[in-house]
Amino acid sequence: MTTLGEQDTAPRGGPPVTRATLPVAPLPAPPAPRAVLALGRGWRLLLAVVVALLVGGGLVARLGLVGGDAIGAADNGDAIRLYCVADLVPDTDDHAAPGHGVAVTEYRTGGPGCWRASPITSAGLLLQATVAAGTALDATLNATPPAQDGSTRFSFEWLAGVYVALFALGAAVAAFAATAGRRARAVAPVLLTVLGPPLAPLLVVPWWSRFLVSAFSEATGLLGATWMVWGLLTAALTRPAQRAARLTAIALVAVGGVTAATAKPGFLPVGLVAVAACAVVAVGVRPWRRRVPGLVAAVLAAAVAVVPVLSAVRAQDEAYAVVNAHNLAFTAVLPEAGPSATGPLGLRPEAFAQSGQHFYLDGGRSIPAWDETVGARPEELRSAARLFVAEHPLVAARMVHRGLLATLRPQIPYLATETGGARTITGSIPRPAYPEGSQTMGAMFVYLDGLPGRWVPPTVLGLAVLAALLTVVLPRRVRGSARWAAAIGPARVAGVLAVTALGVVVVAVLGDGYCELAKHVWLGSYALVVAGTVLVAALGGAVAGAAAART
Repeated sequence: MTTLGEQDTAPRGGPPVTRATLPVAPLPAPPAPRAVLALGRGWRLLLAVVVALLVGGGLVARLGLVGGDAIGAADNGDAIRLYCVADLVPDTDDHAAPGHGVAVTEYRTGGPGCWRASPITSAGLLLQATVAAGTALDATLNATPPAQDGSTRFSFEWLAGVYVALFALGAAVAAFAATAGRRARAVAPVLLTVLGPPLAPLLVVPWWSRFLVSAFSEATGLLGATWMVWGLLTAALTRPAQRAARLTAIALVAVGGVTAATAKPGFLPVGLVAVAACAVVAVGVRPWRRRVPGLVAAVLAAAVAVVPVLSAVRAQDEAYAVVNAHNLAFTAVLPEAGPSATGPLGLRPEAFAQSGQHFYLDGGRSIPAWDETVGARPEELRSAARLFVAEHPLVAARMVHRGLLATLRPQIPYLATETGGARTITGSIPRPAYPEGSQTMGAMFVYLDGLPGRWVPPTVLGLAVLAALLTVVLPRRVRGSARWAAAIGPARVAGVLAVTALGVVVVAVLGDGYCELAKHVWLGSYALVVAGTVLVAALGGAVAGAAAART
């Protein structure tokens, strides 16, 4: 007797039939895997063009450059640092841009130039090129004939158009690079992750984009920061083997960082972060040279930026050393530290009674011995103030926290949004006073401490940095898995942007105290908002990766 499965019945008179002797039908061959077709180069180019048109059109509509009144940012007295390099003069009855209650956009050429040597900045170079091209085109078309004095018209709405074109160009380049090797159905999620976070703050609200219609250097810093973010996200969502895509991403990061850092000294943290990011992005798969392109880009970016940055810092010190030292001591260090700081800062004890006063309130005339203790020793006072902050971490934490709170006010309402239009501006429109522009700190402190959502900036900062650090300690098999790429890469970018925002805040509070703090941390507020948005995208990628792991 045999066991079932080992032997079966046999024909009468024949040998038994076992499992081994049974005929086995051959198994059908498995179906050939479908070829995964990536989006072709031609389609990616077409997509990039569509992205450029959509981004440009969205910004034009947001700014009201066509078919409506443009929105901009009124001059607070700082814009002359930029428009003087192009020999422009405001087309107003007093030949000045501040004090009219509107954003002056109409200027005339043939101005007197800058009253002191002006450093080379990315904002100045872009303005000079736009003025030259705009006046030449205006003369060719004979749109506005020269005035009797020979001057010609220039509108800062033209400069805004150039900015819009550059934003569209950066978005198109990022879209082309980020879609390399992607199937058609994966294109939309990638584009939303790469292009969406930097664009959303510019299109949804006017708080940042309106500075494109102004004579402020902030617009160039915003352009550079946005290009850098697009480059970081492109690098985060592509593989090292995609050499062209990674090289494009590095170029966006490097160019964006240099553009922002050389726009004004306060944006130096953007450039430093860009250089560091370039140095760690891998290109190719060969271990011994995969870091070379990024390191080369980092060195080139630093070499290009170092001279303009140093010259801008030097020019800032020459023009505003006394102002900045006063504001650092009296608007930030003394209010946060109390009377005990007067001695280490070299101030009279009775000077604390004027704690919280901007320099521009009365030029220091109400402060005892101001000429000897501030006016005659600005560099010494500034160094003493920074040393005091370094030796007192609690004071430093208070100052940074105050700067983070100010990122909740990127609207900067004391700078009017309305523009004067294509006509000579006469008279003025009264503007209400706002706490963000107060020249005494008491009102601003009460206002900032009463804002809703004060927990948001430090929370976003902490979560973004924590998420980025967690990606470093994950197991190697998880970090190298394509399943988790949509979570790990954006999480790291969120951390980088949070550090950028923190850097802008630190430079602001240690550079000029709390003087116009909301305006000085304005680019930091943008970086923080984008960091939060990217963090949400990383969370979505993590959820998708977990779902894929379960199936």
